[in-house]
Parts: sequence; structure tokens; C-alpha cells
Amino acid sequence: MALRLLCLLSLPAHLAYAAFLAKDHVKPALQPALEAQADESMPQVAWRAFQALAQEKRYKLEVGSSDTAAPAHPEVPGSVFEAVEISLPLQPPIIKHDPAFGAGQGDKNIVGMNQLTRGGHKCIVYGMGIAHDPSFELQMQRAGCETHAFDCTVDPTDPVVAGQPFKFHHWCIGGRSNVSFANNIYVSRQESEKLQFKSLADTMAELGHKYVDLLKFDIEGFEWQLFESEILPSKNPPEQLSFEVHTQKANPAYVPPTLVGDKGYVAVNRLFKSLYDKGYRVASKELNSGDPACAEFVAINVKKHAA
Repeated sequence: MALRLLCLLSLPAHLAYAAFLAKDHVKPALQPALEAQADESMPQVAWRAFQALAQEKRYKLEVGSSDTAAPAHPEVPGSVFEAVEISLPLQPPIIKHDPAFGAGQGDKNIVGMNQLTRGGHKCIVYGMGIAHDPSFELQMQRAGCETHAFDCTVDPTDPVVAGQPFKFHHWCIGGRSNVSFANNIYVSRQESEKLQFKSLADTMAELGHKYVDLLKFDIEGFEWQLFESEILPSKNPPEQLSFEVHTQKANPAYVPPTLVGDKGYVAVNRLFKSLYDKGYRVASKELNSGDPACAEFVAINVKKHAA
């Protein structure tokens, strides 16, 4: 039941998000403007429908978070993500492409690509985990965003990052933890000892950024500790997240098993329930076409401009 939210195009982005999904959190000063514009373009019944849908999706996550929860169809590829459903259904041109046709790797299904720099806004984008594909970072830089790429496994002299229009930083964001990289495709055990890690907060401080509009990360299992230590506790989380989640059956040649050994159905649901309660709504879900134990998501924080 994906609604085509073309009426969003007539609303400023912050009012649109607040109108649909965070009406109760709107500052009093914004309420008259929001209601006036919403009355012209969005029926109340549509507001209620979006709110009801989001609450329904959270309930599924709540049920799936119990200690004994299990997928109803474990035989289906990607069943570990069964209870995670889109809670903010958008269609092009609001979102880049229809999630039903995404491959779960490569093209990131960003929301509001043409709105990121609207009104002269200085758009800040962080891309974590570039490996051998800088297409996302190039796209965002060309879209007018100040784009920074981070990867401690890529040599700064590699043509993938050297001489590119975006800014490359030779460190990984998050905590290193005690992880074995034995037989890992990206980095050898010896090289892993030299990897540099910095927290997201320290990175933003070092680069002089007060906010991040879009945080993209595909970091092979390290996303779990990034959520726990950086994103969920943050008082100023990114407005939009584009990320891949790796679970316990992910290919060990890419994902260190020690990072995801206990990341099954219940852990996935608890993560997304926490993200929901933080204000994030899933706008895109795509199983990885090469490994259904992994999936890419795009989530929008609906409280960012309404709190």
C-alpha cells in the first residue's frame, strides 16, 4: 500500500516530515505554518494513515524482539529481516527508486536527492566503507554536498580515492574491538593491527561539523557497535541513514564472524525497534542479491526538524 507522496514536493522538507510522522513533536512556533500548508495539500486522513502504518510496523518489531521470537518462514532467504518492514512508504521522485526493484548493493536509495541543498543548505555527507566503489561519494559530491569518505582499509594512493572530488580520510569510524580478520578479503591479519579508528563524535569535531545530513555505512558487521555506541546514544543523530546490516550467516570472507555471531532474528528486531524509538522510519529495504543474510536500508529521522 505504497502511497505516492507527490504532495510532499509542495512542502518544505522539514514541514513535510513533521506533518506526516512527528506532528506531536512540532515546536509551537512551527505548528501554525505546518497546519496551514498541510491543510492545502494533505488530508487529515492521510496523516492518520501514515501514523497508523508506522505504529503497526513498530508492533511487529516489538513482537519479534522477545527472547523466543522466530521468523514465521525461516526457509525463505532473508527471513532474519522478516519483521523489518518499510514504515515510511515513498515512491519516486521522493525516493531514488522503488525498493521492490533494488538489488541491495551498489545504488543507494536516498530520499530527497534534489532537496539536500535546497535553500542554500550546506549539505554534509559521510560515507563509511568505500572499498573499491566510490560511486556513492562521487554522486553526493556532484549533487552539491560536502562529501567525506572514510575507510581505514584503503590506501590513500589508491586511484579509487586519490584525486577524487570528495575528501578521503584514512580511518574507520567506530571502535576497533577485538576482531579477528583471519581469511578476510579486505584486510590481512597483519594489516589489521595498523588500522586506525576514530569515533563519529571525534571525527565531526576534527572536521568542524555540527551535523551530518546523510550517513552512509557498509562496514561489514561493524555497524552493530556503531549503532550501539554512536548513533543510538547521540543527541544529534544524522537526518538520514543509508546502511547495510550483516547478520550471523553472512559470508565470513567479508564479515568477521566474531562481529555477527549472535546477530540473528531477535537482535535485528531489537535494533530496528531502537531506531524507531530514536525517530527513524525505514523508507527502503532491499535484500542483498548476493547474500540474503545482509540487507540495505534507508531510514529517515522524522524528529530531526520537528523537535
